[in-house]
Amino acid sequence: MKEVKIEKCPYCGGEELIESNVSSMTGTVCVTKGIARYNAILFATVCRDCGSVVRLFCKTPENLYPKKERRA
Repeated sequence: MKEVKIEKCPYCGGEELIESNVSSMTGTVCVTKGIARYNAILFATVCRDCGSVVRLFCKTPENLYPKKERRA
């Protein structure tokens, strides 16, 4: 996963951003294909000044859907 660097809030310009997991009933992203089901925990980057959710992401996107084998 590529690292994304957010320096300040695009809405209010605040520079204090906090990162936490999303807490709800499941707090996960779920991809279903046929009978297979893949999950990854959601995280959010939130501006401490205005409360805006600046970014919503999962730290383990490889858990959502396995990459296909590439032919040589």
